[in-house]
Amino acid sequence: MSWFIVLVVSSCAVIGFCYDDEVTCGTVLKLMNINEGSRLHSHEVKYGSGSGQQSVTAVQASDDVNSHWQIFPALKESCKRGEPIKCGDKIRLKHLTTGCFLHTHHFHAPLSKHYQVSVALPTFF
Repeated sequence: MSWFIVLVVSSCAVIGFCYDDEVTCGTVLKLMNINEGSRLHSHEVKYGSGSGQQSVTAVQASDDVNSHWQIFPALKESCKRGEPIKCGDKIRLKHLTTGCFLHTHHFHAPLSKHYQVSVALPTFF
């Protein structure tokens, strides 16, 4: 999951502006694919096959409330709210609307040959 943070940091240079604020433990953010102009999104629609868990997709709408994610420490690790996330830190991303955490599976997504990306309550992993 650390590639998402790399995406956020590298997007500053690509789009020509950047905030001086650090990404910290507890930060709420939207993750954007600069090339596509889409944001990481989830809502309570489950995959009909594979994991059967809540699907993760991308949307173009900038005001979508289902695109907010909060940074948490990796399992069995801790960080204080406001503590800077450093390069190489392992994190978890919690979907704010549903309270589920982002993860991947070895199941193929229904519309592509890529693996499913889903969110689930922490009891799954």
